[in-house]
Amino acid sequence: MSSAWIVVTAYAIAMILFAIWARRDVGREDESYYLAGRGLSGPLLLVTMAATNFSAFTVYGSSGAAYRIGLSFLPIMAFGTGFMAVSMYVLGRKARSRSIQHNAMTAPEMIRGQTGSREAQITMATVLILATIPYLALQPRAAGIVVSALFGVPDWVGAVLVTSLVVAYTLTGGLKAVVRTDVVQGTIALVLLWLGLAMVVSDAGGLSSAMSSLAASEPELLGREGSYTLLIWISTLLLWLFADPMFPQLYQRLCAAENDYSIGRMATLYPAVAWLAFLPPILIGTLGHLRYPGLDKAGSDNILPNLIVDVGGEWLGGLVLVAGLAALMSTMDSQLLATGSLVTRDLISSDDRRPGQREMVIIALAILGLMLSLWSDLSILDLGLLAFSMYAVMFPSVFIAAHVDGLDGRSIITSIIAGEAVVLLAVFSPESFDGWWISPVGPAMPTAVIPSLIAALGALLITQIVCSPDSASRIFSGIRIERASVIPVLGLFTIFALAQDFWWWADNSPGHLGLPIWVWWAAVLSIAQTAIMAIWVRRDVAEDDLSHIH
Repeated sequence: MSSAWIVVTAYAIAMILFAIWARRDVGREDESYYLAGRGLSGPLLLVTMAATNFSAFTVYGSSGAAYRIGLSFLPIMAFGTGFMAVSMYVLGRKARSRSIQHNAMTAPEMIRGQTGSREAQITMATVLILATIPYLALQPRAAGIVVSALFGVPDWVGAVLVTSLVVAYTLTGGLKAVVRTDVVQGTIALVLLWLGLAMVVSDAGGLSSAMSSLAASEPELLGREGSYTLLIWISTLLLWLFADPMFPQLYQRLCAAENDYSIGRMATLYPAVAWLAFLPPILIGTLGHLRYPGLDKAGSDNILPNLIVDVGGEWLGGLVLVAGLAALMSTMDSQLLATGSLVTRDLISSDDRRPGQREMVIIALAILGLMLSLWSDLSILDLGLLAFSMYAVMFPSVFIAAHVDGLDGRSIITSIIAGEAVVLLAVFSPESFDGWWISPVGPAMPTAVIPSLIAALGALLITQIVCSPDSASRIFSGIRIERASVIPVLGLFTIFALAQDFWWWADNSPGHLGLPIWVWWAAVLSIAQTAIMAIWVRRDVAEDDLSHIH
C-alpha cells in the first residue's frame, strides 16, 4: 500500500471514530437534530461557520481561479468573505429572534411565521434547494480531484467514497455531531493548508523571489487589469455580502447561536479567519505557474493537488491534501443537513412527516449532488457562482421579513421570481445584457447580482404597495438604524468604499514580500473592519444590558 493510501485511509477511519463519539449525547427531536439545542457559543459558532463556509470552493475553486487570473482573486475572496460577516451580524440577530418566536429552523419557516403564507414558504424553500444542489455538487467533484491526484484512479471513485463517508456520520448525529466534526476538520484543513503553502514557497526559493519571477515572466498575475473591471470587482464583493447569509447551512447556524453576543463575536473575528483560509490556496494557485505553465481551465482546478504532491512527495503531499478533504467534508455534511431540513420542514407538511424521513431525504440529496458532480462539465468556480447568484436574490425578502411585521406573502413570491428570472437570464442568455449592462460571462457573472437584487427589491415593494397599501410604510419604519449603530455603520460603509481602490488599479509591481500594495491595502481594511465590529458589538451588548435593567 502506498504512503498516500495510508494517510487518507487513516484520516477516514479517524473521522468515522470521531463521528461516533461526537453523536454520544445527540437528541432526536428536530431542535436538537437541526439546531444543536440552540446552544452554539461564540468560539464554537466561529469555527463551525468558517469550516462550513470554507469548502471545496475555497481550496480548489480559489486555487484554480488564482492560477487563471492571479493575485487579484485574493482581496476578492479574503476581504470580500470577511466583509460578509457584517451582513451576518445585521441579519443574524433578527433571524435568531424570529427563529425562537416561530420555532423556525429555516429561512422559509421564518417567512411563513412572519407572513402567514404557506405559498411563500414553499417558493423560497424550492429555490433554496435548487440553488444548493449545484453547490453541493462541488464537494464530491473536489473529492474526485483529490483522490485522482493521489492515486491515479477515476474521479468518480473519490466522489463516491467521500459522499458515502459524509452521509454516514451526518445521518446519525445531526448538527451537534456535525459541529464537533467541523471543529476538528476545520483545524486540520487550516493547519495543513499553511503547511502546503510553506512547502510550495520553500520550493520556489521564498515568496519574494517567486513573486519576482512571476512579475518578470507573467506580470498580469500580479495585477487586476484584464481580469477585473471596477464593476466586476464591486459586484463580486456585493455577491458575497448578500449571498452567504442565505446559505441554508449558515442561516441555520445563526438560528442555533446561544445568544446575540455569540453572533457578534463570530462576526468580529471572521475577517481574520477568512484571510487565514484563502491566503494559502490562492498563493499556491498563483505560484503554480512556475511549475505548470499553460494549463487549461479544467487543468487549473487540479493545480493545488498536483503541485502539493509534486513538491511534497507522497507522504507530505498526501497529508496536506487531507486538508482539502477536511474542508469539503465539513461543508458537505452541513449542506446535507440544512437542505434536508428544507425538504422535511418546509416542503413536507407536518401531517405527512414519517419516521426515518429525515434520513431518506439526506441520502436522496447526496445521490443527487453526486450525480451532478459526475455528469456536469462546469468548473468548480462556475458551479459556485451560479449557486451564489441564486442565493443573493433571497436576501431582500429574508432581511425585510425578519425586521418587519405584516409583510404580504405575495410580495415575497414576486420578489423571488423577479430576481431569479434575472439570474436565469444571465445564465442562459448573457447576450441580453449587452448594450445596457455588462455581459455576465465567466468572471463577469457576478455582475448579474446588481440587476437581480434591484429586480427582487423592486418587485417586493411594488407588490406590497399594490396588495397591502396600508402596511407598505411599515417596511421603511421597521428597518431603522439604532443610535449606537450609526457610527459603526458609517465606518463600515467607508471600509467597503475604500475597498474599491481604483487609484492602484493598474499597479502590478511587487511590494513587501513580493505582494502588490493593493493586497496589503485590503488586509489593512479587514483589520479596520474588525476594530469597528468589536466596538459595535460591545455597544449593542451594553445597550441590551441597560434595557434589561430598566
